[in-house]
Amino acid sequence: MKKGIHPEMKLVTVKCACGTEHTFYTTVDNIRIDVCSNCHPFYTSGGKGGVLIVDTEGRVEKFKRKYGDNY
Repeated sequence: MKKGIHPEMKLVTVKCACGTEHTFYTTVDNIRIDVCSNCHPFYTSGGKGGVLIVDTEGRVEKFKRKYGDNY
């Protein structure tokens, strides 16, 4: 690697909108995020790993009737 052409990596505390803080190595000084693993629905669906499906107007049942469960 050439010297002097790569940005300096810093250990930065990233703050989420839910109040959780994470630490990452990055080149940016200040990072704020809207969603993290503590507040994102994929991770907070009761330990199901994103299996929670919000059904609006029976679309899931209609799809399962049309294509079956083995799609």
